[in-house]
Amino acid sequence: MSPADVDQSKIVRSREQLSRDRRRRQTYTFVSVFALVSLIGLVAFGNWQQWWTIGGSAQAATTCPVQTVTEPRFTNVNVINGTDRKGLAAAVAKELQKRQFKVLTIATGVEDKALTTAVEVRYGEAGALAARTVSLQFPAKVKMVNDKRDDEAVDVVIGAKYKAMVAAPKGLAAIKPKEDPRGCVHPTTPPAPTPSAS
Repeated sequence: MSPADVDQSKIVRSREQLSRDRRRRQTYTFVSVFALVSLIGLVAFGNWQQWWTIGGSAQAATTCPVQTVTEPRFTNVNVINGTDRKGLAAAVAKELQKRQFKVLTIATGVEDKALTTAVEVRYGEAGALAARTVSLQFPAKVKMVNDKRDDEAVDVVIGAKYKAMVAAPKGLAAIKPKEDPRGCVHPTTPPAPTPSAS
């Protein structure tokens, strides 16, 4: 083999070596970038799922808010006229129906003593959410009376001081359910809210 052939062989091997080195560097670079992107994605996903927080220790999951109202269509209402004003219970019942409340009965009731408030809402434990929901359709001075009944039905008794319900947009806004924060955990045994008009 002549010196020229030896030099040519070295050049060929050198080019093959350079090509292999270049491919090896490209492979290392690709693997490194892929691993880095995967790690960033995992960290971001874990932070979004609240498995941990960037820059701090993991936080306990937020508890979802307890709903203190229910949907009007799930609220069974008896409307009772506790005054001598004719047609009052029917007018209130009609407006409640417009707001999607389910009116079971319309009646005139004789009270043992005159109501001292414009509206009295009577309910049992099973109807606590329904009672609060319907009470928010009236001005603030609504008397809430838990009469220990067993069913979910709610009585709305209209008193002599009654003037009008709150405007429909305000009444419906007052019973809008609370939105659950992302990733919150629902309590296993939510406490029963005590209805109150506010």
